[in-house]
Amino acid sequence: MAIAKSKTATMSDVARLAGVSMKTVSRVFNNEKYVAKDKKDKVLAVATELNYHPSLQARGLAGSKTYIVGFFVDVPSGDYISKVLRGLLSRAEEAGCHLVVEVLKDRGDEVKLKQVLSSIRFDGVVLSPPICDDVVVLNALRAIGVPAARIAPGIPAKDMSEVHIDDYQAAFDMTEFLIGKGHRRIGFIKGNPNHSCSLDRERGYVRAMQSHGIEVRNELVVPGMFSFASGKEAAEILLSRTEKPTAIFACNDEMAAGVLAVAREKGLAVPADLSIVGFDDDAIATIVSPALTTMRQPVEAMAAAAFDLMMQSADDESTAGTRVEHAYVLCDRESVADLTQ
Repeated sequence: MAIAKSKTATMSDVARLAGVSMKTVSRVFNNEKYVAKDKKDKVLAVATELNYHPSLQARGLAGSKTYIVGFFVDVPSGDYISKVLRGLLSRAEEAGCHLVVEVLKDRGDEVKLKQVLSSIRFDGVVLSPPICDDVVVLNALRAIGVPAARIAPGIPAKDMSEVHIDDYQAAFDMTEFLIGKGHRRIGFIKGNPNHSCSLDRERGYVRAMQSHGIEVRNELVVPGMFSFASGKEAAEILLSRTEKPTAIFACNDEMAAGVLAVAREKGLAVPADLSIVGFDDDAIATIVSPALTTMRQPVEAMAAAAFDLMMQSADDESTAGTRVEHAYVLCDRESVADLTQ
């Protein structure tokens, strides 16, 4: 005899009619190990008859997990963050988890952080830069035992997993690429000083110049904030120098696009009059003309890996602190002139 269907079937109904505990029902729908096949088949058969589909809340009540993971970010915009979100969302969907994005604009904002952590019980959290280096955030997560994975951190945290690229070496390689094309007066636009990668990329630029016996001139190194507007401002400064750079290395593609805009305003041909390179390989790098030579980092894959590491450490504390380094790729396009020819 068929089981009567209910519009409001619950996990309790499934457990009762299948003759198992709610914990067993939860384990079946979470694809956990060590559930006897006959029990699993019975639970699934009853669930089908009842037209039952577990909600995140029901799954959380029946077990120790909430199936809610957090993503903490300071500025929820830009192509970089879009890539991070795509990577996290794809993994969250596969894991049957709900992704909650929390914006922490101010470093060390204990009031906002306390509000967030007291209102939501996270199974784990992924931290993007520069939140990943906020000691207040790290200590707050430690205090309540929430596992975290960090994307491109700058400070060590042995109890938290991380994914990154070698920003120092990538910037060294990009600078050396320009030097190999015959450039010596290479301008450099820094990134947001709150991001550890900004310092690493500047160090890579400086070391590459020095290793080739080229003087690093202070007037050719200017601040930036990873924005299009800051790229334009920096370009105005660099292109007003008596001895203008033959190439400009911007710490990300948005700033490089800002440099390109200023070059056009000044009637400079790219790359004939000025070579421009960026970093990240954001969408804008191939939208602008000429397409930008840039250093690609696999942001979406890094975010997905961070999610996996976070979930892994939630299930097995011994895996916390795993470090994964991803490869970068220099994308040689149309924005660099070869002065050796």
